[in-house]
Amino acid sequence: MRTIKFSIQHLALLLLVLVVSSSMCLYWHRYDKAVLAALESRSGLKPKALTDLYPSWYGARELLLHRRDPYGVDVNRELQIAFYGKELDPSRPEERINQQRFVYPPYFIFFMAPLCWMQFHAAQTIFWWVQVACASFQLFLWLRFLRLELSQITLVALFALILTSIPVIQNLSILQPFLLAACFLAGAAVAVVNGRLFLAGTLLALATVKPQVCLLATAWFALWACSDWRHRRTFLLGFTTMLTALLLASEWLLPGWWREYPGALRAYAEYTKASTFLATLFPEPAVHGFLTVLIVTVVAVFCWKARSMPPGSTGFAVALSMVLTLTVCVVPAMVQPFNHVLLLPTVLLTIRHWKELRQNSFVVRASTLVFCISALLPWLLAAVAIGSPFVAHNSWFLEMWSVPLAASMALPFAAFGVLILLWKVTPLEATIPYGIDDST
Repeated sequence: MRTIKFSIQHLALLLLVLVVSSSMCLYWHRYDKAVLAALESRSGLKPKALTDLYPSWYGARELLLHRRDPYGVDVNRELQIAFYGKELDPSRPEERINQQRFVYPPYFIFFMAPLCWMQFHAAQTIFWWVQVACASFQLFLWLRFLRLELSQITLVALFALILTSIPVIQNLSILQPFLLAACFLAGAAVAVVNGRLFLAGTLLALATVKPQVCLLATAWFALWACSDWRHRRTFLLGFTTMLTALLLASEWLLPGWWREYPGALRAYAEYTKASTFLATLFPEPAVHGFLTVLIVTVVAVFCWKARSMPPGSTGFAVALSMVLTLTVCVVPAMVQPFNHVLLLPTVLLTIRHWKELRQNSFVVRASTLVFCISALLPWLLAAVAIGSPFVAHNSWFLEMWSVPLAASMALPFAAFGVLILLWKVTPLEATIPYGIDDST
């Protein structure tokens, strides 16, 4: 009887995951259509749904096939025409929108090279599957990083929820290369834990295809490596070797690119009006400035204390998770919350130490519950959002979007809270053992 009951519980879990995951996919599909319609009515432009991949694909194609500068004015104009049917006029307020420039380091073109010799529709399809693979493999890598073993049923449910979470589904819908960089970052963390420091440095250098994703993580790894130079210098050797190779290859591919790239970044920041997560939630400069200083100080203090801890320890995992959560909060992004993918290690750390958190004081249990609710609520709210009306209605979906988004926006704060709790209630210097009681 116990076996039958256990099987029914798993079936109910999978059915619930299927419902909420399907709801999220349907909700996001309808929301995308509503946003596109709203943009058309507001600006008078009719942008094509070419996704964020198109500027990368087109810029790489023009450089590799026609030896044209992807940062050049002509390529920028052609990208605008492809998206909007005309060259944008910055003097008109309604046209001060995303100019769709090529804004990546030139070595990102090496990742785009296999797609340059095919039509964009085929390239788009292949890159979508690559992004799905990156999202899935990233979860696998973080599980390895934390030495977390779960049952097959739990893994299926976890993979389904992660792949249909707001950050991942947003990245997949706009085909942002963010997931590629995040996957390299997770690979670097696993390589460090396994003692393959040169490989870890190499993978971290590859993650710089999205420099803002790994900037703070690189600073943490550098601090950790320098705290035991004799045994950890190989990490910095691997990082500098690969990064130097990438920069030299970029100079060979596009001589003088380093003079144009800063200008492309400045222009991107100006026309996208990218802001930090804290500035988005707290527009008042004094408020988000104070919160930024406070959070940076807390993370810096903990990282300084954890700098000498072994890579397989709880303290090392908490420190890296704190740095990634800080990245979500203080690094500017054009669209929130697609970079919340970096909060995945914190979610898995909570699962890893569920027993310690559950068996602690009332405050610890309540704070952990808040984090769990913040993590799971967007799926439930998405299911509610598509429940009525059944026929898509643009204005209704734009209003309802704020509800699951608000729950998602609370996650970084809840993540900081649970990480501070882990700092207090777990033995930080103890090595994380393999396995976990899957009764959680």
